[in-house]
Amino acid sequence: MKRNPRVLVLNNYSLERVWQEVRRGDTPDHHLYGVNHLANMGHDIRIVSGSASRAIALLTRWLAATRFPVPFGALDRQWAAIRELHEADVIYAPCGDELTSLAYLRAVGLLKTPLVSVQHHLPNKGRLAWLREPFLHWHVRGMDAMPALSGQVSADINRRCSPGQPKSSAIFWGPDASFYPRSDGPGHGVLSAGRTARDFMTLGLGASRTGALTRMVCLKADLKPQFESFGKNVHIQSPEEGQVFTYPQMMQAHLEARVLAIPLFESKGSLAGLTSLVDAMALGKPVIMTRNPYIDLDVEACGIGKWVDPGDVDGWAQAIAWFESHPAESHEMGQRARALVDEQGYNSSSFALRIHRLIETAGSS
Repeated sequence: MKRNPRVLVLNNYSLERVWQEVRRGDTPDHHLYGVNHLANMGHDIRIVSGSASRAIALLTRWLAATRFPVPFGALDRQWAAIRELHEADVIYAPCGDELTSLAYLRAVGLLKTPLVSVQHHLPNKGRLAWLREPFLHWHVRGMDAMPALSGQVSADINRRCSPGQPKSSAIFWGPDASFYPRSDGPGHGVLSAGRTARDFMTLGLGASRTGALTRMVCLKADLKPQFESFGKNVHIQSPEEGQVFTYPQMMQAHLEARVLAIPLFESKGSLAGLTSLVDAMALGKPVIMTRNPYIDLDVEACGIGKWVDPGDVDGWAQAIAWFESHPAESHEMGQRARALVDEQGYNSSSFALRIHRLIETAGSS
């Protein structure tokens, strides 16, 4: 009987902790990027945390202190993975940057174990991109599969591949359908909760023009003195320093809202807002979302929400006012969003199956 490939997993946050939260029912399983489903499919999963040797730790600190422009990824976890290669048929990283140095080694033939990583953002952006570009080609050459959460990211990776040999395809990161309660009505007002690249200022100004109840949940670092100019209909809440609001704590507020708002700064090569979008889809809630070229799902074309241009205060005011005056249509949009999860494969099980197939292909090559 054919054995499923043994998989070493490297990630930039603790998957062991998240897996425990998933087992307790505190966190939806899509934050494991398919790892729990891979285990259920029969893969032997080994999550690599890795403690760095003194030399690796010193090198890591030196690279960070000097802002060394050449990427190497997390050296401590990669070094730990090298020590465990005898346990692995494939190495998988939900965050693509984790495997950078291992990809260099595989590109020159010093590593035989196949590598699969999920790419979230454009792989080369920001200052000194020209200097990193040759290393990125080296990185791509050493990878076996680089599925991306965005079609634009996938295309950007494939232009660095040999002609006719693409290594990346777009793959939707869908929600854990069984985790979320279903919305049973249109709800009231607007809720916005998020951390990455959030433009709460534009949302707050737009919401203030409408009088619609608007709740914004943000980190204390995102609070600005200008928020005091928001209307009395805009309520702001933030967790204490060093804490975050958990899914169970936030679930009721999500269910009570009519529409979930995802306000974003203009993208500069990074995906943002996807976690909030998949939460909304699973809850059966429509969205108002700032346009982001790295979000593949067209919320307007799918009939599950409205787009607003970056920095468009008027656009936010108009979109919020529309949802305020269209409760029945809002609920229908939310139902369509949930149907994408249940009927069209926009869920964590489908995501995991795609990763499983890529790992099987890489492991048999």
